[in-house]
Amino acid sequence: MPYLAFLAGENLTAEKLNSRIVEEVLEWTPLANLGVFASGMTANPAKAPRLRVLKVLGSEVWLLEGRINTAGGTLVNTTQTLFTFNTPWRPTVEHGTHVYAATSSHYPVRLGLMVSGALTGSVPSAATTPSTVWLDNVSFTNPVF
Repeated sequence: MPYLAFLAGENLTAEKLNSRIVEEVLEWTPLANLGVFASGMTANPAKAPRLRVLKVLGSEVWLLEGRINTAGGTLVNTTQTLFTFNTPWRPTVEHGTHVYAATSSHYPVRLGLMVSGALTGSVPSAATTPSTVWLDNVSFTNPVF
């Protein structure tokens, strides 16, 4: 059922609130169930990365949390694939954000979600390759239309 807006000052009734404001589309699911880690990248055993999908007021929101170990690659001044989503989980528009990373000389990781399904990361040349990329509090709104 689509979300219907309320007018300012309108009296709300139980019947008028009979619409889904927030709907869980996918419960917390390990990333390993939705695709594959790139060569040398692994799920951090202390907090394995996972995805939850909600529909909020009709807009799909992907929520990510957890950590990806990056021991097998370099992210310094190079964009590297950390993880690739299987075909049903690939966005139709690229998205990006910055996240925390352990041992990156205090530089954030530039995180990208590509239409190829790749979740990519990179840090500037002044940084060191992070040992772990943290996905906590990452969200992408309407990645798939």
